[in-house]
Amino acid sequence: MNRHFRLALPGAVIAALLLLPLGIFAVADALNSGEIAPNVAAAGVHIGGLSPDDALEALRSQERTLRQTPAPFRVLDTDLDLDPGLLGLALDEESAVARAQTARRGGGFFDRFALWVRSFSTTVEVPTEITWDAEALEGVFTSWEEVAIGQPANQGGIRVVDGVVEPEYPVKGLGLDRPVARRLVAASLVVVDRTRQVIPTAALIPRVTRAAVDAAVAEGTRMIDGPVTLSAEDPELVVEFDRPALGAMLTSTVPPDDPARVEVGFDEESLLGFLEPRRDEIEHPPRDAAFLVLSDGSVTLREGRRGTVLDAAMVAQTLAEVSGGPDRGPFPFAPGDRPDFTNAEARAMEPIELMSSFTTEYACCQPRVTNIKTIAADINNTIVWPWETFSLNDAAGRRTEEKGYVEAPMILEGEIVDDVGGGVSQYATTFFNAVFFGCYEDVTHTPHSFYFTRYPEGREATISWPVPDLRFRNDSNALILVKSYASDNAVTVAFYGNNGGRDCSSALSERRDFTEPTTRYEADSGVRPGSEIVADSGSEGWTVDVTRTITHSDNSTTIQTWTHRYLARPTIIRVHPCNMPGATSACPVQVPSVVGLTFEEAQARLEDAGLTIDDGGGVTVGSASQDGLVQSQSTAPGAYVARGTAITVTVGVYTAHPTTTTTTTPPPETTTTTAAP
Repeated sequence: MNRHFRLALPGAVIAALLLLPLGIFAVADALNSGEIAPNVAAAGVHIGGLSPDDALEALRSQERTLRQTPAPFRVLDTDLDLDPGLLGLALDEESAVARAQTARRGGGFFDRFALWVRSFSTTVEVPTEITWDAEALEGVFTSWEEVAIGQPANQGGIRVVDGVVEPEYPVKGLGLDRPVARRLVAASLVVVDRTRQVIPTAALIPRVTRAAVDAAVAEGTRMIDGPVTLSAEDPELVVEFDRPALGAMLTSTVPPDDPARVEVGFDEESLLGFLEPRRDEIEHPPRDAAFLVLSDGSVTLREGRRGTVLDAAMVAQTLAEVSGGPDRGPFPFAPGDRPDFTNAEARAMEPIELMSSFTTEYACCQPRVTNIKTIAADINNTIVWPWETFSLNDAAGRRTEEKGYVEAPMILEGEIVDDVGGGVSQYATTFFNAVFFGCYEDVTHTPHSFYFTRYPEGREATISWPVPDLRFRNDSNALILVKSYASDNAVTVAFYGNNGGRDCSSALSERRDFTEPTTRYEADSGVRPGSEIVADSGSEGWTVDVTRTITHSDNSTTIQTWTHRYLARPTIIRVHPCNMPGATSACPVQVPSVVGLTFEEAQARLEDAGLTIDDGGGVTVGSASQDGLVQSQSTAPGAYVARGTAITVTVGVYTAHPTTTTTTTPPPETTTTTAAP
């Protein structure tokens, strides 16, 4: 064997032995570059060699186990189990996995090789944050003290006995040694294998001093000394708390913050019980801002306010501030809902002034006046908001007897008839003229078919249900307050608003395109045949234009014209049905009076009238002068009956009484003798 070969062989073996681990590491490092290095743990879970996703799932499983496994403890003789889930125990898995991915992965190739070699003998535990709700844990400690110990410290306070404020001085108690308890719980929550730990107790020393209690007694005595009155103007309210009421509500508390002290106040629950009977006086809905028209015609803003809500805490605080001092103060309200129309919105619309007012008159005491008064009351104080389209029919609703409307004349399909709500078109005309002279936008209006002298010619409107309607748009940035008043003789509609400085005038054209009235006959059985009654003399029809000139604040003008044609109102003549044009039936005849005539005379008179006679027999009469004369007739004189109708008569029959002679015989004469005494 070659001497050089023999010398090189041991070196080659040694080199191979040294290079083999490096080769194995190089392969493993390349293949497992995306995995966590071997022998790495987090939160007690070995996650080395796992992918990041698998490591996350392993830690989440550990978190579920930690949350679901009770932590056992003992306080004195009581075993207690802590539910980690109630504390919101949570493990930060993402941060733990991020740290694990860098463990044993730092430096160059040989540094990583050295870390890899050490991983076979040591485990790297990466820091893992496990958290829980410390405040909730303190609550658990408090409940354990109540269950297992039952000796809380009395911090002291005051009480009222028979109207006198008395002290309750502090008393020591027994509770958990909180610092030790926190450490024991913290150590138990981070491990799965939990053994029961004994939590020691410690004396609970009151934070409050006797001097602080004495000061609270003095303060409480001052606070219930005498009645206290809380009042408000809007809404109007006065609440008086007498001494017994104040004493019943007086309470004290020891706040948890420093410095330790006894705070004296009034118990909110007791205060609510005292105020509950008056809740309706205290709590009110919001009130919108509103413009009010005063008796002199000026307009004032009544400010709105939010709703008012009873808040016992606010009342208790105010009561504590004024009791024992001024003994009088404002009743506080918690703010409720906001008004729909605020003071700021109202002020932005000012000034609100009279924009227009129009009045029409009528004769008193007709049924239509009742309807005008009813609709005027329904519409009074209506608000038309900026850019809102107002419908008079929608606002007033259908006119019904239940609403107070009565039957009165109205135009229906060109005829004047009686219907419930008749006459409200006079209100519509008055309303339209308020729109017209207020310079607001007309959307739709319908003048009457016939002209009535009580309305402005061409500048009027009628309404019925559901049509025609009267609608206009408030084309301004301010509201319109509609005021309407109806008396026995007139109705007025006034608009209060701010139309931006517009002013309106009206002009009426000459009448044109005249038409003559036609004649219309109406059958009326009450009219004497052959005669006529003129029910309506009628009037001619014509066309007319109404022009509105709007002068704006910059002196520019807008001209609007409405054209309306009034129909000729026909002459209406009432006649008996037999005299109607085209009638085919004969007219009835008038029955004459035949009483007092002989039968023959009666027969002749009835035949002259186109009637016949029937003999109704005789009737006894008491006078010879009535003998043979007609005493009654079946149809009253003046009535109309069909020609040829038989009239039954009765004739008087007189019978003379026989003559009777009476003879009287005088009685025989009698003699009487009387003896003297």
